[in-house]
Amino acid sequence: MSQLAGLILAAGVSSRMGKFKPLLDVDGRSMIRRVADRMAEAGASPILVVTGYRAQELEAHLDGLGVEFVRNARYYETQMMDSLILGLEQLGPEVERVLLSPADIPLVQRDTLQALLQAEGKFICPVCQGATGHPVVLHRSLFSRLRDYSGEGGLRGAVDALDVPITQIEVEDPGTALDSDTRDEYAALLKYRRRQTSLPMPLQLDVQICLQAETCFWDPGCAQFLELIDTTGSMLGACQCMHMSYSKGWTMINELERQLGFPVLIRSQGGSNGGGSSLTGQGKDLLTAYRALQTDVQAYSQAAFKKYFSQLGR
Repeated sequence: MSQLAGLILAAGVSSRMGKFKPLLDVDGRSMIRRVADRMAEAGASPILVVTGYRAQELEAHLDGLGVEFVRNARYYETQMMDSLILGLEQLGPEVERVLLSPADIPLVQRDTLQALLQAEGKFICPVCQGATGHPVVLHRSLFSRLRDYSGEGGLRGAVDALDVPITQIEVEDPGTALDSDTRDEYAALLKYRRRQTSLPMPLQLDVQICLQAETCFWDPGCAQFLELIDTTGSMLGACQCMHMSYSKGWTMINELERQLGFPVLIRSQGGSNGGGSSLTGQGKDLLTAYRALQTDVQAYSQAAFKKYFSQLGR
């Protein structure tokens, strides 16, 4: 039998969700762990994960599972298609098919994967109640054509432009189209999971650490914004990553600096190399201190949560 590889795309910023989607919990397992486990059950080997934002944390989370990693170092200015190409380039010549999924499609049923893998075609995707979803199966004959594609529209745009025949497999599996781009979508996914199992979701602790002076002016979104400015060297680039208007970005920075009483951003105007933004020394120290505080508070909070709620009957 031809070798099947798994490819999980997990380089994105998760800006609309407000939390890091691959690590969101579903019944005691992270989303990306569920995707990787399901691929392994289907016989995919190797399983390759394309990381980017918070790559080190994600790779540590999956350590020991036998998955492989490739980093999209320019995750902040590239699209999912770019991560797909990076992944395909890492696969050996023995791989004939790839089972491809984003990291936030965690509830696909085993029967769906079996149906997809039993089908013949170059591009195979599930369809549930008229909605196409993931994962999809790509045949090796597409790999080089996809790498050479320079148009728009992502994978679907490439498939259409290259006139690739699409094999659609009808499934009774709403999980193929359930992702978590927003908090509402995450809630809908958990609700669907509860209907599947007839069991309540396990209790979780959700700790959001905010800093306050006159008002609450710093939250995880602010930390992510400064982190992306530091990474991209551009406030505009950070705004684009977070799907935020440029004016809203400046409003956030101005309010941060007003309440902190010191500058967090160095503005560079135009010039031969163009403009840009970077964090001041105090801005970097603030971000480092906040991330360390997050780590300590999360560790203490989870220990306290376990202490007080582990015996609570459900």
